[in-house]
Amino acid sequence: MSDILTDGYVSADGHVVEPADLWTTRMDRRFRDRAPRIESRPEADYYVIDGLAPFAVGLEGVTMEDKIAGEITTVVGHRHAETRPGAWDPQARLADQQLDHLRAEMLYPGAFGLQFWTITDAEYQRECFRVYNDWLSEFCAAAPDRLLGAGLLPFRGPIAWACEEARRAADTGLRSLSIPADIADQSYADPEFIPLWETLQDLGLPVSIHSGTTTGEPFATKFERIGMGMGIVNTKISLPMNVLAGLIWGAVPQRYPRLRFVIVEGGIGWIASLLGLMDHWWTDHYRWMEPKLNELPSSYFRRQFWATFEDDRAG
Repeated sequence: MSDILTDGYVSADGHVVEPADLWTTRMDRRFRDRAPRIESRPEADYYVIDGLAPFAVGLEGVTMEDKIAGEITTVVGHRHAETRPGAWDPQARLADQQLDHLRAEMLYPGAFGLQFWTITDAEYQRECFRVYNDWLSEFCAAAPDRLLGAGLLPFRGPIAWACEEARRAADTGLRSLSIPADIADQSYADPEFIPLWETLQDLGLPVSIHSGTTTGEPFATKFERIGMGMGIVNTKISLPMNVLAGLIWGAVPQRYPRLRFVIVEGGIGWIASLLGLMDHWWTDHYRWMEPKLNELPSSYFRRQFWATFEDDRAG
């Protein structure tokens, strides 16, 4: 009989759900009265983040098995306490790994953490990420070879804050560092990000980019505005495609050849088509392309990028 711990799968995209009282008990007292929290209402529980519209508990993927089984049939109606304990209890998570034949997981945040890049108050955002990264490192310390955490980097305020948090998160034992897929009216090729790329390259940890993460409009609000179907297309294909193309055309992997990027939960079926288009333009229209790339765009992808998928038959 095989041993799950040596022969099991490795999940490249697992998620935690943050404890309900995480920020209300751990944030600096300057922000405690504005701390992210769970608010219970008669019809459902809601995530409440200062400056953002409340959104219903149950949107996050950890409830997927209940959605597929038909136990959750509407967006509104779920309670935070009904979530599987392994979402925030590391020992329960290890037991869940046994059930799923997993020997390790790369862990990303729940609905709280995925929304934090949309916060506009720079100091408040920075503190939210600090608290999350500290908690996640403690969670993963229960089994550091099986619980692999991705730290989150603040993107408001000076870029030095992101560099400082990257170094701090790496020192706590986190195994990847996450940046948002969409940075609104900015580009990752902007000179402002040079110190961050230098820091991340020196640290040597993979840079993860999770689908749906943005410094712009929160995905919960966007889904209400454009509909769930178009929201999924936007978060699962458009944003990952744009950030991948932007990094390569912006010459970030060329300038920092030791950086490694992971496009998380964006699927893979679209990648071949995108790289084919990019290679065509590099080959046939090289004189017009700026900045100049020394190699085919697909060469940078094959050397420095990875991508995760859930159920992607085309890929």
